[in-house]
Amino acid sequence: MNAFYLLPFAIGIVGVLQGALNGRLSQQWGLGWTVLWNTITILVLSAIVVALGIFPGKIHLSAFKWWHLLPGLFGFLFVLFIPLSISRIGALNSFLILVSSQLLVSGAWDKIVEGIDVSWTRVAGASLALVGAWLASR
Repeated sequence: MNAFYLLPFAIGIVGVLQGALNGRLSQQWGLGWTVLWNTITILVLSAIVVALGIFPGKIHLSAFKWWHLLPGLFGFLFVLFIPLSISRIGALNSFLILVSSQLLVSGAWDKIVEGIDVSWTRVAGASLALVGAWLASR
């Protein structure tokens, strides 16, 4: 088995823990301060990764495009809305809906952007996961 299959598994665990802990933190500090604290933590850790040259590369501001802002915006929205969702509908429902939407959008991304064909097995697997998510949230 390719070890990179463990990365999404680990991120799935971390995503639930992050959202739940951010929800607890936002009860004490407020959601805005929690998001700011997360941003500061990410900035410091990112600066360390860059300083150590762990993932070398260069930034080319001359080639900047408007959509380069989208990943940061999406990360901000994730950190902002997951704790809010967990506090209102619970962790299980929040992540079942999240995973369901990820299945739909990732299938479209694979087809449109990556050129990966949609097979009946992929559709069946995603559909089964969606039905499982629906059943688990009842």
